[in-house]
Amino acid sequence: MKTATLTCWVLALAADGASAQFCGLSFVEGFTNFSNEGGWVWSGTFQAGIGSGGVPGFYLRSEPLTMSTPELHSTQDSVFTGGFPGLGVTSVGVDLQSFVADASACVQPLTLTLDHDGGTPGVPGDDRFVYFVSSQSVPCADGTWHSFTIDVPSQEVTLPPGWMPDPASPLGPDATWNLVLSGVSSVRWSFGDPQTTYAPAMWRLGADNLRIAFNDGPSSYCTAKVNSQLCAAAIEWVGSPSASAGGPFFITAAQMINRQNGILFYGLAPQGVPFQGGVLCVASPVKRTPVQSSGGNPPPDDCSGAYLFDFNAWIQGGQDPALVPGVTVYAQYWSRDPAAASFTSLSNAVRFTICP
Repeated sequence: MKTATLTCWVLALAADGASAQFCGLSFVEGFTNFSNEGGWVWSGTFQAGIGSGGVPGFYLRSEPLTMSTPELHSTQDSVFTGGFPGLGVTSVGVDLQSFVADASACVQPLTLTLDHDGGTPGVPGDDRFVYFVSSQSVPCADGTWHSFTIDVPSQEVTLPPGWMPDPASPLGPDATWNLVLSGVSSVRWSFGDPQTTYAPAMWRLGADNLRIAFNDGPSSYCTAKVNSQLCAAAIEWVGSPSASAGGPFFITAAQMINRQNGILFYGLAPQGVPFQGGVLCVASPVKRTPVQSSGGNPPPDDCSGAYLFDFNAWIQGGQDPALVPGVTVYAQYWSRDPAAASFTSLSNAVRFTICP
């Protein structure tokens, strides 16, 4: 996911909403070479860009600090801000890992908050926000990265189910929703419900692959299994899923065991249940694509393997008549891992909606 699939063309057109006419785009900030589109920061603590160990490679890490509700937030006007309805925003996401976390605090939910500064960043009195408290808890210190994606139905004119308005807003819930979405000034990921007070705890946290999807563009979700070489496979994509476009839509996986057979499998619904020592992110019935070899270095085993599959060729080749425009697909890689207890490895997953 270290390659941004949103082009400069879309960034240039963002102001007038023309990008809303283009289906299936997403943008990912993977902090590669210490980039930071959006100016993401961990609140209250020193942070550092780290060149390895992310999903894959670079990531943004906070240093240990005692706090009740850690928060990651954007600080700059960027592709992550603006008029979400005109841009056609449909989801935002992030990959998170806790390196140090009090186990008792890991029950806190992950919350997404969208802020509107009223056009006066220096005057907090007119700020408003809306927020969504996820059903998923923040990650504990379990040695792996977790992918979170939350739908942002920006085309809705009434407050969507699950979303909550700023309790201090003098406007009604629907009016608050429309005001905030008309000009999002910051995106915040909080380790807890903003309306709940938590006991202070020690945290050291990592963030990677901050992403925003437009018109049902791709986004990752779920959790990869740590393989026998202590790597977590990272699913990525390049292009836009389409039933007719001439270009490819590549779904790839990096940090896989070298020289092993693997497959991309997919279905039409998500899930997250234990499976072969990892997490099965796709609900039955599932369909398999052809077996591939991960390639990579010669033996011994390492994490140099990778897979690549052109899903547009699969759609347009007619192998699955269920793959038509408007259908949302959920896909995950499985591969052999001879040194693992289950002899298998699993990536995290990607979801995307097929464009015309």
